[in-house]
Amino acid sequence: MGASKVIKYLLFTFNFFFFLAGFLVLTLSIYASNHRADYQITDELLPAVNLLIYISAVTLIFGFFGCYGSIVESRCLLVLFFVGLFKMFLTLVAVVALGAFARTTEAQEAVGEHVQQFIPLSAQTEDIQKSFQDMERNDFCCGMFAGHLDWGNSSLVPESCNCKDTTRNCTVLDGREIYSTPCMVYVMTWMDRVSVSVIGAVFGLGALMILGMVFSSVLICKKHFGKSSISI
Repeated sequence: MGASKVIKYLLFTFNFFFFLAGFLVLTLSIYASNHRADYQITDELLPAVNLLIYISAVTLIFGFFGCYGSIVESRCLLVLFFVGLFKMFLTLVAVVALGAFARTTEAQEAVGEHVQQFIPLSAQTEDIQKSFQDMERNDFCCGMFAGHLDWGNSSLVPESCNCKDTTRNCTVLDGREIYSTPCMVYVMTWMDRVSVSVIGAVFGLGALMILGMVFSSVLICKKHFGKSSISI
């Protein structure tokens, strides 16, 4: 079998799974968007779901272009597939750059400066205070930078700071035990872990995209230069 035929069917298989993945994610995303209450999707999370719908729809379209174009060896569809894949690859490069930047000291300082605007926490609106209290309960911490002092005086420190896990770092304040670790410690750790996970996932997806672009370019060249394909 000629090398071009092997590449042709490899590209079809690659794009078939690409197409199925796009279809599956698109279906689940639309379903989740239409049943927001069941999945506890807030207004803040809705843009992320809509972005997922857009990305999966694009994946579905280009997966079809790649599948059909590779089978019929349509130069036009293969070029569209290559260009679309290349643009998506450039987007991934930007995501890697953002992920790498999120791990820098400058990015962490920028986040810290933004959060500093909410100090003292007790002066913020009820919704903002509730968000910080939820973080304290989930991450076993208190305050953002200076522990309980970020809430103001000791009488304003909320119940969410109460030390309910004695294996954590705790301190005594007015006769009750509270968490002594500031939440920014966990925020920075979370940012670092997310950045590493995103960069790893993007590198894996980027490798598949490069493979798809190589396969499609071989078929495009074969179609352009005629039937003179390299045989094994």
